[in-house]
Amino acid sequence: MLLKAATSPATTSSSTWAGSLASAAVADFISVMGGASAAATVFGSGHQFTFDHTNGIAMPGVVADANIAGFVGEAAPIPVKGLSFDGPRLERRKFATIVPFTREIFEHSTPNIEAIVRTVLTESLGLATDAALFSDSAGSAIRPPGLLLGIAPLTPSTATNPQDAMVADITVLVSAVAPIGEAVLVAATDQAVALRLRQHRETYTVLPSAALAAGTVIAIAPNGLASAIDAVPRFELASEATLVMDDAAGPISTVGTPNVVAAPARSLFQSDTIALRVILQVSWGLRSPLAISFLTGASW
Repeated sequence: MLLKAATSPATTSSSTWAGSLASAAVADFISVMGGASAAATVFGSGHQFTFDHTNGIAMPGVVADANIAGFVGEAAPIPVKGLSFDGPRLERRKFATIVPFTREIFEHSTPNIEAIVRTVLTESLGLATDAALFSDSAGSAIRPPGLLLGIAPLTPSTATNPQDAMVADITVLVSAVAPIGEAVLVAATDQAVALRLRQHRETYTVLPSAALAAGTVIAIAPNGLASAIDAVPRFELASEATLVMDDAAGPISTVGTPNVVAAPARSLFQSDTIALRVILQVSWGLRSPLAISFLTGASW
């Protein structure tokens, strides 16, 4: 079930939003959830690009074949081979949100509300990217497809000994992506901790993700993943815009009979309110469906 509700800007009197920041320093309440995001590391391990001034990036697929290259004798003619470049196209997609607050809370909060909101939004973008990346959601005009779309889950081990079950599960996951390259493991928090504690040596990179359901473990061959992402999120402050103060975004007005005006609306200039907007452009795609495998219901 999806819920929507009108939103209000942070004020010096809203005790549950940000009013406590206006009078005295408070303990840092920023969530540490940002540390449980795996997407940035996974992107950095694969083929990573930036959009710059392009609208999209075409990436060749992975079609490795041992027959493409062979030994050739001295002065003998070298064979000419054709390669397939049927791979993903990285189209511009973006995460975006706006958080408003009054000028009083902006100028007199301790710690500064802008810095706090920037940090929380950055960490939230990490979690949102994980949730979208490690999903089976279909792509659309506004989002890239989840990496698990069309990928059948592997069957978890039924071994009663947790160590045996873990070894069996990791073996089938890594073996599935081995034709593409070395694996990176992404796991729900409990499974990531178990992997790090029970490995006798750090054979594979293990990344926790708070966006994964308990018992979920994913193996990715980074060589089979292409991504394009902004180096940093783009933050912008505004004080003269008009906003629809609703967490379900909609146009300010819609032409019709009669015309429809969205509510509640707020003039930032008239109410001396400031809004912080963040935008992060990102896209991704698999160069081969063999580059990822996953299972759910891990018992260790």
